[in-house]
Amino acid sequence: MDASYALGRKTKPHLLFRLRSRAEVVVRAVRRYRAGGSLRLLEIGAAEGRTLVEMASAIGVGEYIGIEYDDGLRQAHAPLPPNVKLIRGDAMSLPSECGQASFDVVSMLAVLEHLSDSSAAMAEAFRILKPGGLLVATCPNPFWDAVAHRLRLVDESVHVQDISLAGLRELATSNGFETLAARGFMWAPLAALPYLGIPVSPKFALDLDGLVDRLPWLRKLCVNAYLVARRPEHREQSADGD
Repeated sequence: MDASYALGRKTKPHLLFRLRSRAEVVVRAVRRYRAGGSLRLLEIGAAEGRTLVEMASAIGVGEYIGIEYDDGLRQAHAPLPPNVKLIRGDAMSLPSECGQASFDVVSMLAVLEHLSDSSAAMAEAFRILKPGGLLVATCPNPFWDAVAHRLRLVDESVHVQDISLAGLRELATSNGFETLAARGFMWAPLAALPYLGIPVSPKFALDLDGLVDRLPWLRKLCVNAYLVARRPEHREQSADGD
C-alpha cells in the first residue's frame, strides 16, 4: 500500500464504505465489551489514519495511536485531531512507544493478510494489551477475495496469505487470546452497492449482517470476517513457572 491508497479512500465510495464498516465493528466491540471511560487504542496498519479518526469520533475521550509501515501512506493524512497520532512502525515488531500492557484496545483491520508472519503480529498485540484488553481483527473471506480479484475489484497481489474466519480464531487462540465474538460481515449483495455508486450505511449493513449470520446459507455471502477477543486477566503459568 502507498499514498495512492489514501487518495482512493477520499474519493471511492466502496473504499469509504469498507473503512467505515471496519471502524463500526471496533466501535461496537468497545461499547459492548468494555466499561466506559477514557481509553488508549492502537490501530496496527493504520494507513493515513482515516479509520482511526472515525473510531475516535464515535468512541470519544481517549488516546488513539496508529502504526503504519509505509511512510508515504502515513504522511498522506489530513490534519488529525489532537488525540490522534500516527507513528511509523512494523506490525510484527512494534516500536518502543508501544510498551507492554499499555493499551486498552488494539485493532488490526484488514492487515494480517498483508503480513509474512501474522502470528508475530498477533503476539505483539497480546504483549501491548493490558490484561482484560480487547483485540479487534478483520480479514477478507479468501473465496470472495479471489472473486473480487478476478473481477478486478481489488488488488490481490498485496496479500501475502489467505486467512479464513477459522484461521483468524486459531491465530488468536494460539497467541493466548479468549475469543468473544467471531463472524462474517459485509454481506456481498449489500456491500456491492457502493461499487455502483449507491451509498450504504455501515451501521445498517452491520445490523443486517447480524441477521444474516443466523442463516448459514446466507452467511456464506459475507465478504469479510471479524474477531473480537480479550487478553485474559490472568494467564496461567506453565509447569516451569514461565
